[in-house]
Amino acid sequence: MSLQETPKDTQKELGKVIKMKPVAEQLTADGKEVLPHITLNIVPVAKPRMTQSDKWKKRKPVVKYWKYKEDLKLLCFLCRWKPQEDLDIKFILPMPTSWSEKKRVEMDGQPHKSRPDLDNLVKAFKDALLIEDSHVHTYTNITKTWGRNGSIILRR
Repeated sequence: MSLQETPKDTQKELGKVIKMKPVAEQLTADGKEVLPHITLNIVPVAKPRMTQSDKWKKRKPVVKYWKYKEDLKLLCFLCRWKPQEDLDIKFILPMPTSWSEKKRVEMDGQPHKSRPDLDNLVKAFKDALLIEDSHVHTYTNITKTWGRNGSIILRR
């Protein structure tokens, strides 16, 4: 039986258009919705001032910084996130454990106005993920705020 000999009902089925889901509704492999931001559960660390002797002295801030770099690289690799030409980063720094619950509620989400400096957080972030950072030309929205737990929020 050729295409010309098939009944009209069968011809309609052959030319039937299959409806597919819209592209805007993107899902991850486990069925979760793809959000415009990625949250990395890692406490941000500022880049310390280093000297030649840090190669063998192993000062605590330097060891903490190297560990942060390794963990950040791994998390970004797992999330399949690569830095782009314009950075949009939100650093959330954990509140001190000595603060009262009243102060924690008051300061949650407020701007972080003490050390570490924002530029040192950005330096550590870029040094961890970029070999050459001269192609980064815009810092769109880089902030540091207080939070219950430390994390970094990136634009996808």
